[in-house]
Amino acid sequence: MSLRTLDPGDIVDLQISMPAAPKRVKTEYVGMLVDECLLFHIPTSAKWITIRDALTVGNDIVVRSVLEGSAGQVIAFRVKVLKLISKPSGLLVTSFPKRIESIGLRAAKRAQLGIAVNLRASVYPEDETVSGIILDISSKGCRVALQLKPNWEVMIDDSEVHLVYNLDGKDISLKAKVKNHKLEKDIVYYGLAFDCDDKLVKTLLSRHTLLA
Repeated sequence: MSLRTLDPGDIVDLQISMPAAPKRVKTEYVGMLVDECLLFHIPTSAKWITIRDALTVGNDIVVRSVLEGSAGQVIAFRVKVLKLISKPSGLLVTSFPKRIESIGLRAAKRAQLGIAVNLRASVYPEDETVSGIILDISSKGCRVALQLKPNWEVMIDDSEVHLVYNLDGKDISLKAKVKNHKLEKDIVYYGLAFDCDDKLVKTLLSRHTLLA
């Protein structure tokens, strides 16, 4: 349904995988064949030569687009290059996306996901692994769901907590503060504000979302 909201001529952002660093350009969406492929306009002008050279068969592209009107959201999805056509016009043919991420337009863009993390805080026993799930995340904070257990106290607002997740075999710790909490049956939901280096948060966002 999100893809059907795109109209031919709409501007999209393409993030193209390149050896040194990804390159981002804006171009026009042309159309799609449902479940088969997507089409994008790739100019044949000289300033696009570097981009065209990177559009080799099988290369990854992340596509982002702002859906206007009642949709009011940003969508992002990953596709692969199938073919680049230069005549009669410059056209990029890509695979059809298997998954689409979307977020509402808000001050801090927030992506919905499910990242497993361990929580460390003064209220939790040191000899136990306290596991939770990051339900959504932005550059400023996140929302975590945690199963209630008799010996796991509920953290009050302004409590400090560390979220620990594994990245390439190493444990990464994100310091945060509890801004709000909500109990529902046997689950507690925490709204957290990050209190750590922005680079750590950006790494988490880039690894687990397309929208970062």
